[in-house]
Amino acid sequence: MSGPSYEFEKKSLKTSDFKTPVTFFAQGNNDSPEPDSSDKVEVFSCFCHAYSPSNKDLTVLDASGVKRGITIDIPSTQGQFIADNSMTAVISDFRYVKNGQYIEWNVIDPRLDIEDNFADKIVLGVSE
Repeated sequence: MSGPSYEFEKKSLKTSDFKTPVTFFAQGNNDSPEPDSSDKVEVFSCFCHAYSPSNKDLTVLDASGVKRGITIDIPSTQGQFIADNSMTAVISDFRYVKNGQYIEWNVIDPRLDIEDNFADKIVLGVSE
């Protein structure tokens, strides 16, 4: 007798799911001798699918000491843009506003879609 068989259905995204604008920023090159004086430079902008982090994502956020997190999917850029942990992102949606300004999220865990090459998953977090 064998145990129950569990099959997980992979979440299927459609192009129409990418509705929310997101912009990624990297540290610019500023020749100032002051620390943290470099400006942020926009490196990529697109539409994303934003949703609450999964248990796996929450574990990653907790290990990073992050108080608030969100997970986004962005359309695969076939290598034209790859997010990394040094970047930040701004989701242009009224639900992600604090003190009258959009929240600037840190890129915590970017994951490329190796299997389908359709949408890359990026876990974002902020320590409030």
